[in-house]
Amino acid sequence: MIFPNDGRPLLAARFLGDFRVTIDGVPIDTASRRRTRHVLAHLLAHRRTAVPRDVLTEAFWPGATPSAARNNLHVALSGLRQALRAASPVAGVERTFDSYRIADTVRVWTDIEQFEHHRAAAEQAERRHEHARAMQEREVACQLYEADFLADELYLDWAGPIREALRLDMIALQGRLIDGYLEEGAYGPATFLARRLVEADPCNEPVNRQLMACYAAAGLRHLALAQYHRLAERLWDTLRVQPSYATTAFFHELRNPRHNGLTLIAS
Repeated sequence: MIFPNDGRPLLAARFLGDFRVTIDGVPIDTASRRRTRHVLAHLLAHRRTAVPRDVLTEAFWPGATPSAARNNLHVALSGLRQALRAASPVAGVERTFDSYRIADTVRVWTDIEQFEHHRAAAEQAERRHEHARAMQEREVACQLYEADFLADELYLDWAGPIREALRLDMIALQGRLIDGYLEEGAYGPATFLARRLVEADPCNEPVNRQLMACYAAAGLRHLALAQYHRLAERLWDTLRVQPSYATTAFFHELRNPRHNGLTLIAS
């Protein structure tokens, strides 16, 4: 996603990990005022449309009276405008009736939109059977995903659904990367990525099967079998369930002494 330089300053917002915003490289103060920071994050995360006042007040002051909530929002927006102007005199927040958005006096780039751009490009390339291009797009998307959405603001209710949706997209994207690495015989990158996924989501059975497949493909069948037992322990300790039929069947196939290298994909 390339932004033409039309003379307007570029506001860059990073949500994947700690929230950071700059305008032409100048940091916007997002630390001094908590509500100012939160309103800025909300406006940027929903920047494609103006956000109604009632949506903002319900997100941040759900228990306040309407008048108190409007006053709180006014104070937060005033602080936000000051923070934006400190980084660039042309940056601001525009109001249309009772809705707000970042003024188009700046160009806006966000890492979540860039992540989605590369994820979609990978899917398009895959449909065209351009597998190398698809892998490149997935790798770029993974590099953007430093951590979960607003990882330093885990208790913002409105951010939760976005965080979970992006996390699931990332898991699916990394899973496709692992399959691609295995098909290419790149067992090192495949195993490294699969280990990271298992660390992030230890009870995710498809991810654990992928790690088992990575070990088996590298000729480390004993590690693949050991991974099954670790998964079984985690599932029982955490959820009081046994591994699924698919995982157990994969385990028994790996135990087969005739199994030589990777002849199956852990789907």
